[in-house]
Amino acid sequence: MLTVQESRYLLEIYESYMEGVSSVGPQYLALRMNVKRPSAYEVLQKLLRKGMLKKKHGKYMLTSEGMNCARRIIRSHRIIETMLYRAGIELDKACEYATRIQNEFEEDAVEKICKYLGNPKTCPHGKPIPEVEG
Repeated sequence: MLTVQESRYLLEIYESYMEGVSSVGPQYLALRMNVKRPSAYEVLQKLLRKGMLKKKHGKYMLTSEGMNCARRIIRSHRIIETMLYRAGIELDKACEYATRIQNEFEEDAVEKICKYLGNPKTCPHGKPIPEVEG
């Protein structure tokens, strides 16, 4: 299980990957996340120990487990955001609330919400809701 902080870093690494950056270092993450380099390094080490990242030539890359975990978090966020938005909460607030609680929902609960919503393919922002393995 990841902490909220570890999830934030994992998502930042995933977003970087989606933007074409295949590996990251602590300085890169420190700049992107507006934190100090030692803080970024510490979280990278935790993610490495948890099997979410692998290290090669001083840079960190997502493992397949890390990639799938990031997709699960994004899926949870976008489904919860969709539910809140459809319930009448304005989009910015729905996104903010979803970010706060995305790590609190078990995967089976997220899947039940998704089914209840009619299995949406995109969130209210128009971003795709990713599928995840197993």
